[in-house]
Amino acid sequence: MSTTTRPSPLDAVTDIDSARPDGAQAGALPVLAVDLVSDPSVLDRIGQLAQELERSGVGALTLSDGGLHPIHVASYLAPLTDAIALLPRTDAIYAEPFHLATQLMSLDHLSHGRAGWLLTAETDPAAAAAVGRTALGPEATAQEAADVLEAARLIWDSWAEDAVVRDTDLGVYVDAARLQYADFEGESFSVRGPAITPRSPQGLLPVLVADADRATVGERVATELADGRVLDLDVSTGARPDAVAAAVKQARTDGDGPAVRLVRLVGLDLDADPLGTVTELAAALRDRGLIAAAPPTGQSLRDQLGLPAATRTADPTRRSDRARLTTKDHV
Repeated sequence: MSTTTRPSPLDAVTDIDSARPDGAQAGALPVLAVDLVSDPSVLDRIGQLAQELERSGVGALTLSDGGLHPIHVASYLAPLTDAIALLPRTDAIYAEPFHLATQLMSLDHLSHGRAGWLLTAETDPAAAAAVGRTALGPEATAQEAADVLEAARLIWDSWAEDAVVRDTDLGVYVDAARLQYADFEGESFSVRGPAITPRSPQGLLPVLVADADRATVGERVATELADGRVLDLDVSTGARPDAVAAAVKQARTDGDGPAVRLVRLVGLDLDADPLGTVTELAAALRDRGLIAAAPPTGQSLRDQLGLPAATRTADPTRRSDRARLTTKDHV
C-alpha cells in the first residue's frame, strides 16, 4: 500500500523562494509592515503607536510624507523601539544624493541595523521648484532614480567595517586606507565621496519599491536594482482576513516580477481600532504561512527580509589615502 503526502501551503511558498535568482534565502517570507503617515497631528501618539504595533508582532513600519520628513520621524522612533524595522518612504530625485545617503546611514546607526529605504520618485513640479530645478520628464526621472540608488550604495560601501581604529598613541581615529571614494558619475550629478559617516550596521541598507511607486521610479529600479517589491494592501475600507490572505498568496506565486519582501497595510484608520485590525490580519497571515514571524530584538532588516549579509566591495584604485586628481586635473 502506498501513501501520498500532500504538501502544505508553506511548502509551496518555500519552493517559490528557492527558485528565485535574486539572492533571497530559501524560504524567506515577506515581512508584515504598517504604513504611518507623518502628519504633525499624530506626532504626540506616534511613538506609543509604534511600540504597540511592535508588541503586536508587526515586522516593519513605513513612514510616508504627511508634512514631517519621513527620515526625521523614523529617527525619532528608532530609540523608542527595539525590534520593528523602520523604512522612510522618501524621494530620490529632488534631494542631494550624498546627504540623502548619509541620513539613511545615520538612521541605520540609530536603529542598530533596522533601517531600510522605500525609494520614491517625486513628479510634482513644486518639489522641483523648491530646490531650484526644472521638473524632469518620466524617462529622466527613472534614470535619476537609478543613478541616486547606485550612488547611495557606493557611499554606504565607502567605509570598511574596521576603518575606525581609535589609536590614541598615534593620534589616529580613522585609517584612511580603509576608506574609498564613491567616484560616481551620473547623468545629472557626480559624487566623489567617501561618506562622512562610518559604515552602518547593515552596510548596504535594503532598498524596496512599493507598488504605488513602481511607475514613477521606472522598471530598472523596480525590477533590477531594488532589493524587492512592497505589496500594498489598502485597508481603508476594511480588511477581511481571507481577502488579504488571497492577495498575498497571489503576489507570492507570481514568479515573473521581483520578490515580495514587504506586505504593507496602507490606509489604516488610526482613530478606529488600528491595533485590533493589524493583530487580526497578522494572525490570519501567519496561520497560513504567508508572512514572516515577528522579529526578535537585535535582528537586522536584511535578516528579516532574507537578504544575504552585505559584503563590502573593496576597490584599491579608489582608496582614500592615495593622491587624487580633480575633474579639472583630468581635463
